[in-house]
Amino acid sequence: MKTSQSLTVLLDTSFLLAMLEQRRDIDEELRDLINGPTRITTLDMVERELQRIGRTRASKIGAMANAALELLILRRYQILSARVETSDTDAAILSFSQATNEPLAVATVDRKLRTALSRLGIATVYPKRHRGLLMSKSVGPSST
Repeated sequence: MKTSQSLTVLLDTSFLLAMLEQRRDIDEELRDLINGPTRITTLDMVERELQRIGRTRASKIGAMANAALELLILRRYQILSARVETSDTDAAILSFSQATNEPLAVATVDRKLRTALSRLGIATVYPKRHRGLLMSKSVGPSST
């Protein structure tokens, strides 16, 4: 996908965990997918969800959540406020995605979330099985 305007890619918990589990480089694979300026972000709710998983889950998944939190800091991904009163991270992502006026794609492995975003005309990014990412086509915001 070639873009001239900066595309914001919003990372979901499932995407972060899947990419880390498979030892894949998020920045590199997004650069390969998107030929243009990209801003990688996530929501404060995703950060809180990772903190909760890191505290409450034993062994591998908890360690992956803690590694994802470290990655957010090391890569200096911007953490945006969801600006929504809900404990449901997917609902916060949907609400944030609808409210933003800039080009946006949501990186997620969650099929239900991808379907909901697709219905709203919001592009999604998801990993191929071994290497590389795919992006759904966005319909673009309606002018009604």
